[in-house]
Amino acid sequence: MAGSFLDTTIVIATAEKSPIAISIAAEKHIAANPPAETPYYALRELLAGHLHLLCDTHNAILAAANPAEAIVALLRRSPAEGRKREARIAALALSLAKAFGENPSGGRDELKRETLQDLSLRINQIWRRAHRLKNVSLVQSLGCFNRGSLTFGPSGELRGPKDSFNCISEERCAAAAYLFDNKSLLHKLITALHPKNLTPEVAAKNENRQRRKALKELAEKGPNEFHKGRCRALGDAYFAAMCPPGSDVLSTNIQDHLPLCVALGKRAIEP
Repeated sequence: MAGSFLDTTIVIATAEKSPIAISIAAEKHIAANPPAETPYYALRELLAGHLHLLCDTHNAILAAANPAEAIVALLRRSPAEGRKREARIAALALSLAKAFGENPSGGRDELKRETLQDLSLRINQIWRRAHRLKNVSLVQSLGCFNRGSLTFGPSGELRGPKDSFNCISEERCAAAAYLFDNKSLLHKLITALHPKNLTPEVAAKNENRQRRKALKELAEKGPNEFHKGRCRALGDAYFAAMCPPGSDVLSTNIQDHLPLCVALGKRAIEP
């Protein structure tokens, strides 16, 4: 039996409880494979990625006269945003569907308020649950991580802790420092991400190209000069490197984790 080291996809699935089948499978695996740990890096990714996107959606609805206008505004976003653009629209659609489902024959004068309320509650529940997952301990504290509660601005817009979804600008990237501590391991990760060592599908993904670029920058410049804007590009490499002995990386996206974990003699498991 091996312990469980949760990546960001598992944290999101269990904190959001959606889709429910994934969250149930993850919770069962965690309970059956202790100890279970989540690095603060996963919370950092959650805040800067998934939660930031949901807060953007909330704020787009807030700025619009009604949800229909918000949908139009989101559709006008640049197609270059790709999955982020589609995810914002999906988040709005989910809240709208819930509002209609709870009051299918009622008036629509309060639809904007109901949608904002639902999305705000969902966002805060995810953030709170992510810090208190059942049977899971938070580990590997990051000195640069901007911890705290999500807040409302003067116009009712949702903001990150201390008005930021990013890390503390004055601090060096603590995640990069963890990885740099073991230079042999760092170079193994860089080698593992060389296109010749990946399947064509994995090699073609921009995330993996950017990850190798970030790791090479870290190896060359060290954590003090590492560009903090590349912190999230470290991504799966962080989980593979920092997964403790005797534990497996738990993820819903093992395709990208596998070459990194194999290079380090570790395992990636999908619940």
